[in-house]
Amino acid sequence: MRTWLSNPFTRRTPCPSRTTLTLESLESREVPAITIQIDYSHDTTGFFLNNPTAQATLQQAANDLAAQLSASLPAISSSGGNTWSETFLDPATGQQDTISNPSVAANTIVVYAGARVLGGNQVSVGGFGGYTASGTQAWLNSLQDRGPLGTLLWGGSVAFDTTTNWYFGTSAAGLQANQEDFFTCATHELGHVLGFGTAPTWFAQVSNGTFTGPQSEAVYGGPVPVTWGAGAELADVTVNGVRPVFDLTLSPGTRTAPATTLDWATLADIGWTVSGVPGISGDGSPVVPPTSPVVPPTSPVVPPVPPTPTPPLPSVPPAITPPPVDTLESVPVVLTGETDGSAQAFTVSSDDTLVADGAPIDPFPGFTGVIRSAVADFNGDGVPDYAFVTGAGTAAEVVIINGSTGADLVAPTTILGGFTGGAFVAAGDISGDGKADLVVSADAGGGPRVQVFQVQNGALVTVADFIAFGSPQFRGGARVAVGDVNRDGYDDLIVGAGVGGGPRVSVYSGAALARGQLVSLVPDFFALDSTLRSGVYVTAGDFNGDGYADIAYSTGNTGGPRVRVVSGAELVANPGADVATLPALADFYALDSTDRNGIRIAAAEISGSGQAVLIVGSGNTTDDIVRVIPLAQMNVPTTSLENPFSNPNTVDGVYVG
Repeated sequence: MRTWLSNPFTRRTPCPSRTTLTLESLESREVPAITIQIDYSHDTTGFFLNNPTAQATLQQAANDLAAQLSASLPAISSSGGNTWSETFLDPATGQQDTISNPSVAANTIVVYAGARVLGGNQVSVGGFGGYTASGTQAWLNSLQDRGPLGTLLWGGSVAFDTTTNWYFGTSAAGLQANQEDFFTCATHELGHVLGFGTAPTWFAQVSNGTFTGPQSEAVYGGPVPVTWGAGAELADVTVNGVRPVFDLTLSPGTRTAPATTLDWATLADIGWTVSGVPGISGDGSPVVPPTSPVVPPTSPVVPPVPPTPTPPLPSVPPAITPPPVDTLESVPVVLTGETDGSAQAFTVSSDDTLVADGAPIDPFPGFTGVIRSAVADFNGDGVPDYAFVTGAGTAAEVVIINGSTGADLVAPTTILGGFTGGAFVAAGDISGDGKADLVVSADAGGGPRVQVFQVQNGALVTVADFIAFGSPQFRGGARVAVGDVNRDGYDDLIVGAGVGGGPRVSVYSGAALARGQLVSLVPDFFALDSTLRSGVYVTAGDFNGDGYADIAYSTGNTGGPRVRVVSGAELVANPGADVATLPALADFYALDSTDRNGIRIAAAEISGSGQAVLIVGSGNTTDDIVRVIPLAQMNVPTTSLENPFSNPNTVDGVYVG
C-alpha cells in the first residue's frame, strides 16, 4: 500500500512564472467558477517540465475538480502600506518558502507543483498555503475572508515522489499492477489544497476520530472515520464498495479518481459550492464563520523588519476540561551549565527548594560546551524523559534519554542542518496525540529557525520547519517554549527573539501547527523594554491553576533579572490586544535588580497542585544562582537562593529546562 500524508508543512512552493489552466465559466452559477493555476517554477527536478504527459494529467485533475466548484474569490493585490506574503512548502525541498506581495487574480487558486524524494511510503503530499500580512483592518479583513475555508485561500503546493513508478495516463486502461496512479494522487493532493483535511472548517467538524459534516454523513451513513494527524485523511472507507479518492491509502495498480460522491460531500461540508453532483448541495457557507484577523502592532520589533502577524484561527476553540491533577511527584527540572558538560535533574520540594534526583547525566560524552534541556513524556509511558541539545561550537545535535530506562529514546541526531551556533529546546504535546513533541530553535548567528518533531520509533519526524517572525535576515536566533495557552487541548508554541533584536515574542497555535499551518494566536509583541537588545527568554506554565498556560518572559544576557507573567486566559479573552498592555499576573525582579547577567526561566508543575512554579537561573558565569518562585511569591520573592552545582563556575550561567 502506498500512503498519502497530508501535513501542509511538507508541501509547498514559490514561483516566478506561471502556467494557467483555462476553465470554462458556467454562467448559471450564483458565484463564479474557480481557476486552478499551476506554477512549475520550483520543479527543479524536471519532473513536470520534462514530462508533458505529467503536466497534462495534473491539469486534467485540476480541471475535473474546478469544473464543479464555485466560490467568490476576490483578486489580491497589495498597495501602499497594505502588504502580504504567501508562505508554503517548496515541493522541491520540503522547506518553507515565502513570496512577498504576489498578485492573485479573482476566482483563482495558485498551486506550486514539483517533485522530490519523499521517503518512506509517501508517494505524494499537498496542502494549502499560509500567509502573513500587515496594513489596514479592511485589508486584513479582505484577506481573511477570501474563500470558504475560514482563512485566506490563495492556493498551496503539491509534491510527488521522484522514485515512484508512476503511471501518467488519463485513461486507466494502461495502468499496471506495479505502478502508482498519478491521476488519483494528483486529485487527492489538490483536494488538500482545496481544504480537505487541512482547513479550519474541516477540523471544526472532526470529532472522536470521525468527520461529522452533515452531507458526508448522509452519503456515508454516519460519521466518516478519519485518521492520521488528528484526522486529516479518510480512513480506509468505502461507499457501496467504492473507495473515495480522498482516502489515505492507494494500492498499486489502482485508480480511484475522479472524485466520488463522498469526496464532493466533504468539499461541500467545508464550504465549497458544489454543482452537478446528485444529492450534494453546497452554498459556500463555512461551517465556522471567520472572525476579524489580528491587528498588527504599529511599532517594529526585530529590526529591520516590522512584525507581520498571521490572522488567528477562525474561532476560539471551546474550553476543554483540564486533565486530572497529577498526584505523583513533581515533574523534574534539569539544570545545565557545569563545566564538565554534565546535567542534573532536580525535583521541587514542598518548601520551594531543589532536591537532586539521581546521578548527574552526561548527554554528550566529551562535549563540555553549553547544553540546554527540556523534560517531557515523549513515548507516552507516563514517565518524564530528558531531551538535550548542544550549544555553540559543534554541529547542533539532540539526544532524548528514556526516563524509565536511562537508554537513548532518540540517539544523538543532527538538527537545524548541522548549524554550529547552538540550539535551544522545548517540548510539549503540539500534535494532540498524548505524547510530547520536540521543538528546537537556532541560537545567535542563525536565523530564527524553528523545527518541530514527533518522536516515532526512535527517530525524529518533522512536523514543522519555519522561520519565526517572518524575518529570515535576522541573525540573533530564537528561544522557544511550549504550553496550551488557549486551552484547546493542543500545546501552543511561544518564540522569543534572540540577541540583537528587540524582545519580540510570537505565539503560534499548536492546533494549526499540527495540521501544517503557521497561525498567530495573538499579535507579536515586545516583552519588557522595547529598546533591549539582549534577547528574551520564554516559558509557559499554568501558574494560577485555571487550566490555561500562562506565558512568562525574561531578559537575556546583559539585561536586568526582570520577569513578566501574562495570563493565558487574558490572552484568549483579548485576541487582538497588544499583549504588552494587558494586566500581568506578575512583573518583578527575580534576583538582585542591579544584576546585569540576565536570567533563564522554566516552569515546573508541583505534585498534586495543578499549578506550576517558576524556576530561574542566573546567567552569571561565576555564581550558579537558582531560585524557585511560586505565584504567591512572584512580585516580592523571598524563597531561597540556591547554588545547585558543586562548582560555582559555569560555562555560560545556569540553563533551566
